[in-house]
Amino acid sequence: MMRIRGARGLLVAAALVLAAASGPPPGPPPESERVVPGDRSGFTDDGGTGCWIWIGGLPRGSTEVRARWSGACPAGPAEGEGRSEMTWREGGKARSMVYEGMLVRGKAEGRGVLTHYEDGQLTAREAGEYRNDHFVGGSFELPRQSLVYEGGWGPGGPNGRGRLTLRGQVFEGVWERGCLRTKEGWVSITRPAAECEGSPT
Repeated sequence: MMRIRGARGLLVAAALVLAAASGPPPGPPPESERVVPGDRSGFTDDGGTGCWIWIGGLPRGSTEVRARWSGACPAGPAEGEGRSEMTWREGGKARSMVYEGMLVRGKAEGRGVLTHYEDGQLTAREAGEYRNDHFVGGSFELPRQSLVYEGGWGPGGPNGRGRLTLRGQVFEGVWERGCLRTKEGWVSITRPAAECEGSPT
């Protein structure tokens, strides 16, 4: 999702050498904790080091799910600062996610950056805070739509105070589960605006 050069690359290489010296690879994650596209989130393992990376949200029919991790995994799940890359195929297209930041038990935790790609083209970028593998606030961008959101984030999308810039227009206020009421009506970026009216938010 890329080559690592320079001093950071040397640090990553040193971490991999230390991990290899500490014992054999951890082996695959338990069957009950493995990701099942379209059914449940779970771990998939790095085919090289055996480290486990958590992945969720894959739709049913996703194939060729693979992971890579640049850091340590003393007990199986990836731990600490590093770079993870997930790749899969969906609807005939190659898709990938790259996360750079802290992982705890294979899940994003703390400050990080997550980028999404489709057939090698950037489609979305999140940068901010993560808790238990969920984005909770920062900046969210959809480059193809010229969309940038900055603020709080919850399970349904923008949540709390935030600012959306869309093709030069600015919408700012307190969002609830992806919806913002304006004088002109509802604005939403994670579900149809028509679903905001009368829906519990």
